[in-house]
Amino acid sequence: MSTVLEYVDPLEGFRGWLVYDGGSCRIAAGGCRVQQGLTRDTLVSLASRMTLKERLLGINVDGAKCGIDYDPRSPGKAAAVRRFLAFLREELVHRFSMGSDMGTRWDELERLAAAEGIPSIKYAVRRAQEFTDDEFFARLRTLQAPVGALTLAQRRAGHALAEAAVGAARAAGLGPRATCALQGFGNLGRAAACTLAEVGMTVVAVSDEFGCVADHHGLDIPGMLAAPFGTPVQASVRRGEQLPSTALFKIPADISILAATENAISLPQVGELPTPVVVVGANCGLTPDVEAALDRAGVLVIPDFVGGIGGSASVEALFGPEHRPTEVHVLGGVTQIMRQLVDHLISEARRRGTSARSVALHLAQTTIPVPDRRPYGRSRFLA
Repeated sequence: MSTVLEYVDPLEGFRGWLVYDGGSCRIAAGGCRVQQGLTRDTLVSLASRMTLKERLLGINVDGAKCGIDYDPRSPGKAAAVRRFLAFLREELVHRFSMGSDMGTRWDELERLAAAEGIPSIKYAVRRAQEFTDDEFFARLRTLQAPVGALTLAQRRAGHALAEAAVGAARAAGLGPRATCALQGFGNLGRAAACTLAEVGMTVVAVSDEFGCVADHHGLDIPGMLAAPFGTPVQASVRRGEQLPSTALFKIPADISILAATENAISLPQVGELPTPVVVVGANCGLTPDVEAALDRAGVLVIPDFVGGIGGSASVEALFGPEHRPTEVHVLGGVTQIMRQLVDHLISEARRRGTSARSVALHLAQTTIPVPDRRPYGRSRFLA
């Protein structure tokens, strides 16, 4: 059952919403989206997906989602988001643990919250987890620590998506240097590419809203990550074939990774897709009929509420342990969660003769939270 708080901006008149999916746990978690044309119904659907993620991990957190119907490229974006955060002040202090989503970034949201006197967009975790202020903020600062080319905050969600791809590749019998075609090079896609390069996978194509770049020998991912955030992928490489965005799903690769838009693959494209594995990180990255068609075609699909579970998994790895973890331990915890989760889903799916989605849904739907316990520290996939 959803609870919706609606916001109408007093200066520009745009609308925003915070949606809680359920109310049994001490806190609810979800991202903040800035998207032109965003609707209440979209956020209701996304909040329910967040609940699936939390239940799948086995932690005591409800799902939530918030956002504003606003152009993220508008010069007034920062001021608009700040006013929305001010509206959410009491929720952020007591119940809502916010993260970034489409059109927002972690450091941006933290900066704007601080300008409104809100200690952190995750401050609700402090009370729910029964931390002192010193302990909470010490753990929170871990997110700013660099891990490779990006900070932990920047890497955590995409790292999980990449690890889901690693697990799917292993289950599909692909080699350790499997090739990947990556849709999206924003928050999620950049971080996924960073981990894929580190583990030795070859990213042969990347697309964004402006175009696609491809090289069957492998793209220069460190060079692409060195370009400023938001640089079109075609402008971030020195070599590679320049193609339209729509060409991504025609490029031969072992794995397609969806880290950008909703409904990324159409039904007509299913029969032409050259990859045997699809890993979805973007919310609603595939429609149900497309996912079912891929399954019938023998394509291994890791659904969005598994591939996109990294935000929740990383918060479990950060706030769940009894002793304060380092940034390396947090990222390692995410790796452990994803490897155990993906291996379990695929092996169970094969044993039952069904899809990874079906196994994941059953596991999530049969998990009952314990409302009077702390949110973090009990994931079934993090010993």
